[in-house]
Amino acid sequence: MIIRQKPLATSQNRFPPPFEKGGLGGICAHRRRKSPSIPLFQRGKSDRLIVSSPYLLAALASVLVLIPSLLLAQSKPLKEIRVPYALGGSTGFFWIAHKSGAFERHGLKVLPIFMRGGREAVQALISKDVNIMQQGSSGVITAWAQGAKDLVAIGATGNKLDYIFVSTPAIKKPADLKGKRIAISQLGASTDFIARIALRQLGLSDKEVTIVGLGAQGERWAALSGGHVDASLFQPPVTLRARKLGMPIWIDFAKTDYEYVTAGPVTTRSYIKAERDTVMNFMRGLADGMEFYRDEKNKETVIKHLGEFYRSTNTEELEETRRVYSQVSTGLPIVTVKAMENMIASDRVLSQANVNAMDVLDLSFLKQLEEERRTKK
Repeated sequence: MIIRQKPLATSQNRFPPPFEKGGLGGICAHRRRKSPSIPLFQRGKSDRLIVSSPYLLAALASVLVLIPSLLLAQSKPLKEIRVPYALGGSTGFFWIAHKSGAFERHGLKVLPIFMRGGREAVQALISKDVNIMQQGSSGVITAWAQGAKDLVAIGATGNKLDYIFVSTPAIKKPADLKGKRIAISQLGASTDFIARIALRQLGLSDKEVTIVGLGAQGERWAALSGGHVDASLFQPPVTLRARKLGMPIWIDFAKTDYEYVTAGPVTTRSYIKAERDTVMNFMRGLADGMEFYRDEKNKETVIKHLGEFYRSTNTEELEETRRVYSQVSTGLPIVTVKAMENMIASDRVLSQANVNAMDVLDLSFLKQLEEERRTKK
């Protein structure tokens, strides 16, 4: 109970009770200093007790509720991981996951590092300069066969070939490619393997051509359209560019439904052992990013981020890329054993090394993702 003392009727009483100047909206109750209604710990020289208004109490209560969350956020800063990536259609899923904040929502601060080809990324992963790579998996299998048994693929953002094998108009038939230059991203990278598959399907041997590593598909397109090479491989959106110019397309792998790991997350077994939760959170963020990519309501945002990814302002090409990969993706970074087996079989050295696909795969993260998605539904 608060006992209010009647104010003296003097000219100094400018603020009538119950409010008094300086009270910040609170109720100022005048009490006798030694009043039994005042707790002992509040007695002293002051003979006033400020009782908070309901609004102030509500504000304080809100702050108190937020304190545990704020303390938790401070005690669990984002886990920083370094992830090399290459430019390519299915790698765009990783970029969208990064730009949309999907990784941050799972406690990760991802530092994307552009690398031209898978071989360079594999070397960085083996030396522990990076934690997880988002690249083609062919270089991973090659390194594994050569002794890097710590490497392991944990998913795929591209589980089917989506390339076209295209040449300059001067090539009238496959035999015309003999003695010509074929551009890929990097020797030992996925485009190297796929170019050899294309040549075999055209009845040619890789020994009958010169395969040169020129970098990302933007650089390969410049070389092809400029006449510096005679053929190359492209994914969307460059596929649209080649079709509009009427360039000869000798193989459209997207129509063959050929399973092959074009790109996906790869890490090391030692990193999984030390940071399994981090790897799982990466996969969760990647899956969320893939779903964000496919959602029509995010169309404009995705096109904007893809423009940054490809350094392009060609809206038509960016929309084509978004459309194609929205259709081919299931929304999860699924990798199949068949896709890995096809990759191994496509290389003469790997097929002779008797590499078992399951030796370079860890499907436990995908199984957990699928279970979590089922639980949410």
